[in-house]
Amino acid sequence: MIEIKQLVKAFDDGTTALKGIDLKLNPGELTCIIGPSGCGKTTLLKHINRLISPSEGDILIKDVSVYDQDVVELRRSIGYVIQQIGLFPHMSIAENISVVPKLLKWSDEQINERVDEMLEMVNLEPDTFRDRYPLELSGGQQQRVGVARALVGDPEIILMDEPFSALDPISREQLQDQLKALHKQLKKTIVFVTHDMDEALKIADRIVILKEGEVEQYGTPDDILQNPKTDFVKSFIGKDRMSRFLKTSHKTVKFYQDWLIPNQPDGNQYEIDASETLQSLTELFVEKQYDVAKVTDGNKVIGYLTKDAFIKALASERGDLDE
Repeated sequence: MIEIKQLVKAFDDGTTALKGIDLKLNPGELTCIIGPSGCGKTTLLKHINRLISPSEGDILIKDVSVYDQDVVELRRSIGYVIQQIGLFPHMSIAENISVVPKLLKWSDEQINERVDEMLEMVNLEPDTFRDRYPLELSGGQQQRVGVARALVGDPEIILMDEPFSALDPISREQLQDQLKALHKQLKKTIVFVTHDMDEALKIADRIVILKEGEVEQYGTPDDILQNPKTDFVKSFIGKDRMSRFLKTSHKTVKFYQDWLIPNQPDGNQYEIDASETLQSLTELFVEKQYDVAKVTDGNKVIGYLTKDAFIKALASERGDLDE
């Protein structure tokens, strides 16, 4: 959906922030852009909705250059969430969320219904929060409103510039989990800038690692962890993180298909895709205390994995049980 072609950005002081970036970002995927400070992450992101103009190169959305589109219409069609959130302090939460729908000349009834829908989607009770003002909300709640505002016009593309970096660890983890759930549900194309490798590994379908305005590596988290292409990528990820992550995350739920049963057992259950990681499965049973994982492959149910069977499978791998 988003194709970046030989993008160069040079500033008047002689600094070249981007040095011929070539990328194709797949529709419906969450792509994280990561790298050290000053590598060009935010500069690259801001080119997509034309907040910055390039020195050379082009960006295409659905094969149409963004520079052939009306800039106002382009920005209205792309959701944008930033670290500072940017809520209007003199407007209520409902008024903040409804800015774009009003520009699009939606009816009051449409706007009210959509505002409530968005608040529910980000786990904020509409009756409680729609008439409050930003300063009455915590940082995490404000950021949820920022996400709701970005989604309200149903854009196909959402840009997120370090949206969770200023939050406390608990709020940050909660919002990461919620973003993953929303992305799975809505299948939006999300471009997410972060400086936190753990965050990128947790939420991304694909990761772009930048260094000094150039792409060092672009691939899935597993691709990058298992096959880092350069010494910089290895050092940026870190040996401890690579070791820790690969011990669990290279295995997917599908790895345990021999332990699946065809009929739905008793117990509280949670649906999980066969492509999800072992880490997700462990969180499901250990942290969230579910009894059964309903395992799907696309729209097809391929079986059920019980908590007891999962524990036995792990024990078998360690040699605690006979094969």
